[in-house]
Amino acid sequence: MDPAALIALARHGDAVATARAFADAANATRVVLLIDRGADEPALMVDLDDSGDTRITDDESVATIPHGALVPAEPHPLPEIRQIPATAISIDPHSGELSGPIGAIEHLAAVVKQLAASFGGRSVATAEFATRNPDLPITIAARPGEPALLSVADEQFELPD
Repeated sequence: MDPAALIALARHGDAVATARAFADAANATRVVLLIDRGADEPALMVDLDDSGDTRITDDESVATIPHGALVPAEPHPLPEIRQIPATAISIDPHSGELSGPIGAIEHLAAVVKQLAASFGGRSVATAEFATRNPDLPITIAARPGEPALLSVADEQFELPD
């Protein structure tokens, strides 16, 4: 691992560990955290991609943590997360028709919102989940105190609380 990645991991290991733990628990294919650090600093971005690599953007510094790298930090506490199989979710982006087990989408929205809340402030979390159609994953974005958003293809839908 390069020196920039080692420094980023030492500074933000808890965020990397949390993104990894959330992705594993929720069966998310991608997790992005925009962590609010206050008015005087830009948000920290932690982007765990579908290969398991994590890209950390800290102001103008960018570092990639390989998926197999050990993380010297514990993840933030996560809520109870129920995995929803990809085959259980289907969506038609044109009509907005979404089907899945009762409460599944609401559950995913709630745990993504709790993920964002674990970092405080106006932090935002997004998580991508596979669906029955491999070409149409859904992305849920959430911030505490605001309705979650579900995106698919080029469409976006507000989810009720």
